[in-house]
Amino acid sequence: MKKVLLNIKKRLYLYVGVVFLIALAAGSSWNFGKINIKPISIFAVFIMLYPMLTGLEIEKVRYASRNFKLIITTLIFAFFVASGTAFLISRTVLAGYPEIALAMVMVGAIPCSNMLIGWAGIADASVENALVIAVIGLMAILFISPVLIKLSGGVFTNVNLGGLVLVLLAYILVPLMLGLFTRHQIIKRKGKKYFMDIKKIFPGISAIGILIIIFFSVAKVARVVIGKPTLFLLVFLGLFSYYIIQTVLSVLTARLLKFNYEEGMIFILGATASSQAISLGVAATLFSSLTVFALSFKPILQVLYIMFLIYGAGPRIRKFLEGLNQ
Repeated sequence: MKKVLLNIKKRLYLYVGVVFLIALAAGSSWNFGKINIKPISIFAVFIMLYPMLTGLEIEKVRYASRNFKLIITTLIFAFFVASGTAFLISRTVLAGYPEIALAMVMVGAIPCSNMLIGWAGIADASVENALVIAVIGLMAILFISPVLIKLSGGVFTNVNLGGLVLVLLAYILVPLMLGLFTRHQIIKRKGKKYFMDIKKIFPGISAIGILIIIFFSVAKVARVVIGKPTLFLLVFLGLFSYYIIQTVLSVLTARLLKFNYEEGMIFILGATASSQAISLGVAATLFSSLTVFALSFKPILQVLYIMFLIYGAGPRIRKFLEGLNQ
């Protein structure tokens, strides 16, 4: 089981792609339209967030970096600039498709959290800064994201601000408190070494929740989207445009602010990536299946794009940023 979970963590984008195709096939063969997927989504969201937040050692923040310029600038980009970019795309590329446009609004309004720490390590960037940004960003989602979704998403559908806040509280605070308690008990009973060993499988468990939501959400709208193949292209164009715009803006801003590579890469990743688990969970609970369908593309495209940023564009970004500081 451990090997399976580690494999899912390593190749999540492949598993998402396979489940996505299976869901399309299943949904076209059987009628999933009448299934109420909200109870399934709530269960799946808990599977996604509980292990993820158990592994997030939030207490380390007080010992971490205090690079306030990097932290504040990244959070501004992750919430406000990202929301502006997403709203612009929702009113242009996705004009006339409100449910898909709402998915784009959520991409911009709910930034990346826990995954930023892992990506920082892969990119040889500042893990300490990533930890602070991830924890503060996670808490800020509770207060900032509902307002951003209400202001931008209200153009496309009725957004219940109170309901959105309650869902986010349930999806973040409850798993976080349980996660803190679970980590404390495991370390107390088994030791830190044992916890660090089993922590490796937590992302794989979280990924199972993502796959469950994607399967039922895509299967529910399969007959609709298969009949309108342009929806695939629209979602791809919307997400790809978002990633490109955010990357260009963050790279130029990182150079303007004279960030070195370690700082700049954290800033770029924090400004470009967005939360997969939280956005999918909120959409599956409060909005239409077509909105969730659009968000189901994101785990595939985002992982591939972030890997390109780190391995493909990383050396050029390093040269671009460090050339200024020589």
